[in-house]
Amino acid sequence: RPTDAWDGLAVDRAHGDVTDRASLDAACAGVERVFNLAGVVDHREVARDRLMAVNVGGVEHVLAAAAAAGAGRVVHVSSIASIGFADDPATVLDEESPYPDAARRYPYALSKRLGHEAALAAAAAGQDVVVACPGFVIGAGDVNAVSTHGVAQYLRGALRTLQPGGLSYVDARDVADGLVALATTGASGRAFILGTPDGNLDHPAFFRRVGEIAGRRRRTVTLPSSLLVPFARLGQRLHVPLPLPAEEIDSSQHYWYGSTKRAMDELGYRPRPVDEAIEATVRWLADRP
Repeated sequence: RPTDAWDGLAVDRAHGDVTDRASLDAACAGVERVFNLAGVVDHREVARDRLMAVNVGGVEHVLAAAAAAGAGRVVHVSSIASIGFADDPATVLDEESPYPDAARRYPYALSKRLGHEAALAAAAAGQDVVVACPGFVIGAGDVNAVSTHGVAQYLRGALRTLQPGGLSYVDARDVADGLVALATTGASGRAFILGTPDGNLDHPAFFRRVGEIAGRRRRTVTLPSSLLVPFARLGQRLHVPLPLPAEEIDSSQHYWYGSTKRAMDELGYRPRPVDEAIEATVRWLADRP
């Protein structure tokens, strides 16, 4: 990945690959804290091997390299996907909620959960490790157009169908603040959801707010998942271009909602309202070519 964002900063760069254990030694040597933000975001079944190699094996390699180098605390960045989902929008999961077996059929969610479990296992064995579980990150700076892709499509008028289900949205700046707090705060072996209290939104509500904040309301139709998912799978087999892969549409029918109570109580985490995150996203996209 390009590292232009580091230009001008007083940092040393050590290039490596989390799938190559030996390449991580130089990066961990002489450091006090390690932040593991490496990860693959891909919901397709064809990406399963890559997801497991990076999101699980990569976590194990980073933990091993940090331990071998005598590095201090490891802050592993997981995901709300490692907390799980509910099918009832009134249910908000927390860090101690049992992981639903149904979530394990999604390759991305499974890979993040297994990496999450590897980090907690290392902590149980005595390594100083904490786990951050950000919600669905939006805001300015999404240079790879991953999490803001749906907002961009909605604003262009290309996203016209929605389905029941929802996500826990959070501003990238709040996640950064949470990670900095975790460098020195929070008990080892604990996971912390980094979201925002008003950020658990179903898909129609989220895009309605996007339209209101942007001043560009788009007409959308909410269709049942029982119709959208089979249609998406058929379209994928016929090589019809779709806004999202069928597997992501499938996983999006659930409610991936999380509570920020632990982070707020134990880290002093104070996220901004979700509307500020949406506004930052809209401004960022408006400034893009």
